[in-house]
Amino acid sequence: MILICLANSYKHQGRCLAGIDPQSGRWVRPFSPSPDGTIPLDDPLIKVDHIELLDLVDIPLNSQNIRGYEEENQGYYPASWQVLGKAKITALLKYRDHQLLYPQFDCFIPFADLKAQKLRNDKIKTLQLIEVKSFYAYRTPWGKYRGKIKDNRYGLEKCELSITDPFFREKLAQNQPVSRHCLLCMSLGQPWQAEPGMESRCYRLIAGVIELLPEIEQIQTALERAGWDQDQGRRYLQEQFNKSSRYELTALEAQAFLKILGGETPL
Repeated sequence: MILICLANSYKHQGRCLAGIDPQSGRWVRPFSPSPDGTIPLDDPLIKVDHIELLDLVDIPLNSQNIRGYEEENQGYYPASWQVLGKAKITALLKYRDHQLLYPQFDCFIPFADLKAQKLRNDKIKTLQLIEVKSFYAYRTPWGKYRGKIKDNRYGLEKCELSITDPFFREKLAQNQPVSRHCLLCMSLGQPWQAEPGMESRCYRLIAGVIELLPEIEQIQTALERAGWDQDQGRRYLQEQFNKSSRYELTALEAQAFLKILGGETPL
């Protein structure tokens, strides 16, 4: 099966990879034979640390090997994984969710609620893709990587969420600038107890960060200010840049389009 990789995050001493099957739109999280399902870094058939977000990865999945409470979990055969190419950002837009899984909860979901759902034979989804326009990511003084989602629609303004994306964490470690406009792969962590006897909680995690140009949202605002409708904008993108969506623009193209919308002549 070919998956669009949307998460390749740290998990214990290995990785946890997840993605979407573009044929069905179904989320899949491959798991290894190890007790916790972690994909090992030293498996030469996989080379998981070489797989990047948006990679199209052909994985020999075993549909009969299902484990855990998460509906996305699926085992794989001991055969080579192949990176076949790269997906475009625009190919992901149809997979965006406009509200969180389990929206009645914020930073975490009580594991008891998920178990009750399982007993009702309901599917327990633990992965989703959301678009955020006010994302703040940082490295704490004690070396933790955290993110805050300030978009009102998700109700997570007070949550400090763990970031497990190794590539994005490296950017934060190097103090590189990051965009506030992103596609985020959100996942639920394994059940965790702060102390024995306390309730088990599955915390929301930011497992993958796909940065978008900040100009994308600025273009939408500028279109409205200039009185252009969506069809006019699409026609101009096609005629001038041979692009069908503002999500496909390069930084230079987006800046040129903004100048046009502002009444300027681009250089």
